[in-house]
Formats: sequence, structure tokens, C-alpha cells
Amino acid sequence: MSRKWQILIGIFLAITLVYAPVSFAASKTADYKFKWRMPQTMPVGDDHDLRALAFAKEVKEKTDGRIDITVYSGGVLCDWVECYENIMTGDIEIALSSFPDTFDPRMVITYYMPYLFTNTEEAKKAFATDGWYYKMVDKLLLQNGIKGLALWPQGWAGMTAREEPKGWREMKPNGMKLRVMPLKACELTWQKLGYIPVTIPYSDAFSAISRGVADGQSGGPPYQGYQFREVQKVWLQYNDYLEPWWFYINLDLWDKLTENDQKVLIDAAQRQCQGRWDFFLKEAADFSQKMADYGLKVIQPTDAELKGFADAVRKDVWPKLEPLMGKSLVDECRKNVGIPVK
Repeated sequence: MSRKWQILIGIFLAITLVYAPVSFAASKTADYKFKWRMPQTMPVGDDHDLRALAFAKEVKEKTDGRIDITVYSGGVLCDWVECYENIMTGDIEIALSSFPDTFDPRMVITYYMPYLFTNTEEAKKAFATDGWYYKMVDKLLLQNGIKGLALWPQGWAGMTAREEPKGWREMKPNGMKLRVMPLKACELTWQKLGYIPVTIPYSDAFSAISRGVADGQSGGPPYQGYQFREVQKVWLQYNDYLEPWWFYINLDLWDKLTENDQKVLIDAAQRQCQGRWDFFLKEAADFSQKMADYGLKVIQPTDAELKGFADAVRKDVWPKLEPLMGKSLVDECRKNVGIPVK
């Protein structure tokens, strides 16, 4: 055999060895067909439901039917805690919801970490797939057997009250009993802002205010405040947190997908989350106006006032959260809001 033919055969064999495994892997995974269930707890017809359906439709179309997702809205499959557990174990494949700390105490940071941001532009950057908050939480999820696809902004939170709290700008103690979520971070935050925090289930909050057990309530954006219009006189937009939800999937299942299908899932989830920003900002403006039209006093603190709240909470409350979340996570937050880490 001539030297020329030896070289040509050698090149052919090298190419075959390099590309054969790739071709085999592609053919091995290209023929899968999945039917997944996707729960989310908000009602049918709500923005959450519509965006979940749009996500499922895009995924099915762009995977040529390889991934067929059925959306179950209104909590018919599970509540948000059960949902997370089922995704961890693989009993349910994919979901849109917030995260509990039931199975990992560090996950508190994924739901209520006060004053990580004070405005939408800061939050948008942190929530993006290359943002610091996204990356920090995604690492925790991977350790729990879950892959995060996209961060969903639920809305800026505030509080309602019977009357305008005295000294709210200076965070002076005002004697008001405020319903807060049953989270230590919430209690410490609202105490710092001047209130007497009372942990009451949300389902009992209206009754508690009606009976005088509480003077106000916190925990959600203006659409939540509007639900209390008959028993409250003031809405105060504290922006203490921007409630984060996620599109997320079981990690073992994620690892079975081709890179192309993984990209389809992330792109589709990101598209719906990007659309959510404009929606919740408009929704907040609409419900703030509805409260004003009903007769509530709507108070929007200035940027300087919000920064004052954030500085105070970050200084006094964040150190007390280290035993719950771990110092390394709190330090990560400090670093990304410009606080020197000791």
C-alpha cells in the first residue's frame, strides 16, 4: 500500500472515531418521547396559567412533539410544598412555583430575603440567567436534585393598614400589629421597620383584621392589598421583597435531554418570565389605582426612602439570618449589593 493511501485511511479512521460517539449519542436520545405534568397553584385563566400554557405549547412545537407538557392549574395536583418534593423525587416532572425550606433550610433565601433589591432594574439583572441571584439559587437547586429554568418575578410587596403608620419614614415603633408570613426573616424585617409582627396564616388575615387581632397585613403586591380594601385604609409600597417563582424540572430528567431540547426549555421559560415583568408592573399600577379609587391612601416611598429601609435591614436583620441560611449565602448577598464582606 502506498504511503498516500496509508495517510488517507488514517485520516478517515480518525474522523470516524471522533464523530461516531457523537452520532451514536444523538441517535440514542433523539427517539425519546415524554409526556410530563406541570402543576402551578394559581387559578385557571390567571396570568400564571396562561403563561404556563404558552410555555408548554412552545416546548411541544420546538421539540417536534418529543416533550408534551400538560398544565394543571389551581393546585389540583399539589400545593407549592408538595410540588417541590414531587419534583425532587421525580414523581412530577416540571413545575412553576416558589420554593419551600422544608427540605433544605438554606432555601429560605430563595423565597424571602429582605431588600436584596429596591428597584426593578436591579432585580432584572439579578434574575437573568447570567445574574448573581439566579446563579446562587441554581446551585442550591442542583444540590436538591432540581434544575432551574427561569426566574419568574411575582411582584413587589407592600402592606395595608387601618391608618397611615406614624413615623414610617424613620422606621419608628408605631404599635401596629402587622400580619406577616410565618418566617423569621419576615418577623425581623417588619420589626425593624417599626411594627409588631404577628404570624397569622394568610387565609385568616382578613378575619384577624376585622376582629382587631391585627391592624394590617403584609406579604404580597398591590393585588393582594386590594383584597383587604373593605377593612384597610392605607397601602404602603415598601418593596421589602420581590417574590420569586421558578420554572423548574427534575434534574435526572433534565440530564436525559439533548442539549438542543434543554435550550428549548430554557428559552421558552425565559420568554414567559420576560413577559411577566411588564405584566406585573402594569398589574401593580392597576391595583394601586383601584385601591385609590376605593378610598385607600396609596403611599409610594421615594427611592431615597427605599434605600434607607434597605440599608437599615441589611445592617441589622441580615446578620440575624446567618444561622438560618448560612454565612456564605448571606455574604454572597452582601457582596452583590456592595457591602464589604468580613
